[in-house]
Amino acid sequence: MMTPGEADAVLLRLRDACLSADVGARDELVHWLGQLSPVDLVRLDERARWASWYVAHPLGGRADWEAVVGRGDLLTDCVASMHPDGYLRQRAVHLLVSQASEVVARCLALRATDHVEPVRRVALIGLAGRPDPVALGVLVRMRNRIHGPAALASYGGQFALTDLLGEPDLMVRRFAYDGVLGEMDSGQVAARLEVESDQWLRRQLAERWMAIDPVAAKARLLGSRYVEGRLTVLLDGTDELFDRAELEARMLDRSRRVRAAACWRYRRAGLEPAPYYRAHWEAGGGQSALEGLRETGQRFTEAEARTALASDDPRVRLAALHLWPGELPPKQLLLDFLTDPSGAVVKSVARLLAATPGVRYDDVAPNARSDQPNQRRAAWRVRCELGGWNRPRADLEALRDSDDTLAAAARQDLAIWLQFHAASTYQAILPSEREAIRTHLDHLDLSRDIVELIAFHARIR
Repeated sequence: MMTPGEADAVLLRLRDACLSADVGARDELVHWLGQLSPVDLVRLDERARWASWYVAHPLGGRADWEAVVGRGDLLTDCVASMHPDGYLRQRAVHLLVSQASEVVARCLALRATDHVEPVRRVALIGLAGRPDPVALGVLVRMRNRIHGPAALASYGGQFALTDLLGEPDLMVRRFAYDGVLGEMDSGQVAARLEVESDQWLRRQLAERWMAIDPVAAKARLLGSRYVEGRLTVLLDGTDELFDRAELEARMLDRSRRVRAAACWRYRRAGLEPAPYYRAHWEAGGGQSALEGLRETGQRFTEAEARTALASDDPRVRLAALHLWPGELPPKQLLLDFLTDPSGAVVKSVARLLAATPGVRYDDVAPNARSDQPNQRRAAWRVRCELGGWNRPRADLEALRDSDDTLAAAARQDLAIWLQFHAASTYQAILPSEREAIRTHLDHLDLSRDIVELIAFHARIR
């Protein structure tokens, strides 16, 4: 998407080409203008008339254009139709309506919502007989302006909306669906679902299909690869549409939203999800059964949890940590799992350790001194999760680490702490923490401003 600065640079280039004698440059630029996306055309047009007390209009004054508009040059007429001066826009639009080009339709679409009535009226007349999906995309993006709905209704009537359902421009496709979705039959909806990639449109198509042919829709969508289809069937179908086995299969779905919808439907049938999840796990079920147990508020026995923690699957080990009986796993078990090869498990262990009563900064000192960078990163993560003055102290210590990845993460976290949390660290700093922070500041190559700011918050100087 074109930025304001890029639009200004383009407008200056367009102005220079139009006001010069370089025919080759104008031919090149009119071709470029015809390749612009609808959203960039709208942004370029808006920027052409933007100005402030210290920035002039990029296209310059009207006097510069009087002599060149109307000389039979397409680019000049197109660019003049964007000019801040209404009389110049009106003259340019009158010239454009007599020319045949795709870029003309797009420039006329820009003027079809103009606040000057003569400009707007002539542009709408000039758009008659020029059906161009890109020009339609321009008007779709201006539909919220005062004259946008009328212009879009006038121009949109030239199109067969069913022909627009395959347009690459998403906004044009959505406009077309708004007009035809309510008239589509089951076969047409099924065909469009095969090729439509937009999530919102897929959801609308699925809802339409469930409304007109729920049996066919369920047969196709309940096991589809798209979450929207599976979810729509479960939420919009009637209770009689599902049997128990179908619901149990969706309760093991990879999507959490689908699992929740299937559990809701399962309960409506008078069944309870938790016993099913436990039975499925005991029968050898994997990650999906564990997720279901967790989402229904179940817990393992300690023996079951330790068995799951011995699994080769990191997702099973992660779920076992959260299904541990009681509030939290034992402190020593969590410390042992800081050596887990899975980064996701280590992150979860760090958060659990930080929430465990009695955990202190030095409890992970052996990990912080390890030869393995992943162990030092795990120790740093635990210390940061402990909060308070542990966090900046851990960041400063990690800044001295030989692992560049860890040092970079610590530098970023320290910056975030200084910006958002330093002033709200109300916990009293211990003398040992203050001395550790002082030592790190003396040995780190930090900017003077950062050192002074940390020292101020830690009351070191």
